[in-house]
Amino acid sequence: MVNEMRRILRSGGTLFARLASTIGLPADASRPLDARRFVLPDGSERFLVDEHTLITTTQRFGGVLLDPIKTTVVQKARSMTTWVVRRSS
Repeated sequence: MVNEMRRILRSGGTLFARLASTIGLPADASRPLDARRFVLPDGSERFLVDEHTLITTTQRFGGVLLDPIKTTVVQKARSMTTWVVRRSS
């Protein structure tokens, strides 16, 4: 998905994404289904990112963070992270 977003985003363009993440959740708050999919306390099944994944993807994307990675923890049930990247190349 990120490769396709990079392909269509012109150099200097901005990507704004809100993603489910592990950032801010207690380690025991989710049950893994595989490497990136988890069942969360609210019963939803989600693909979760973490800070390391976002940073390495930003670099691979040929981008720079326009804003620090920000996360909102929703009643200890899930975390939603905002990722804002400018494509530099």
